[in-house]
Amino acid sequence: MKRNLIKNTCIILVLCLTLITSLFSQNISKVIPDSRLYQCFEKSYVDNLLKNNPEKIAYYNFYLDHSYYTVKLDRIGEKPITGIDIHKVNIKSPDGKVTTRTFNETSFNTKTFNMLKYAFNNENMNFPTYIWKEMGIAIVIRPEQYIKDDFKMDQRNK
Repeated sequence: MKRNLIKNTCIILVLCLTLITSLFSQNISKVIPDSRLYQCFEKSYVDNLLKNNPEKIAYYNFYLDHSYYTVKLDRIGEKPITGIDIHKVNIKSPDGKVTTRTFNETSFNTKTFNMLKYAFNNENMNFPTYIWKEMGIAIVIRPEQYIKDDFKMDQRNK
C-alpha cells in the first residue's frame, strides 16, 4: 500500500513538473505593442502582426528604443558634428507612405520619440547623422544590421 502511494506521488510529481516546464518553455510573456506603433501603422496592421507575427511587434518595440543614439552638439574642445538638418526629414503616414510633411517635433524625450514615424535614412553600414539644433543634439541612426543583431542577442538573453 505504501509502495503504491509513493509510486503515485512520484508519477503526479513528474506530471506536475512536466506541465510547469511546458508552460515556461512556451513564450508566456505576451508581446504588447508599444503605443508609438499606432502612430505610424494602422491599428489593423498592428493587430494582425500581434496575432500572426508577434516577433515582428517585439522587433518594432526594440527598434523604437535601439535604432539611434544622441550626441550633444556643444561638446567642448571636440570637432563640430556635421549632418543633415532634421527638419528636412519627411513624415510617414500610417499606411507607410512618405508624405511631403517634414519633421516638426518641438521637444525630445526618449520615451516618446518615434523613429518609425519618420523617413530617416537607415543605411546598411553607415551611421547617418541628423542635426537638431533647437534641442542641441545630433541623432545618429544605427545601421539596420546592427539593430537586428542586437535584437537577436536581446531575445536570446530573455
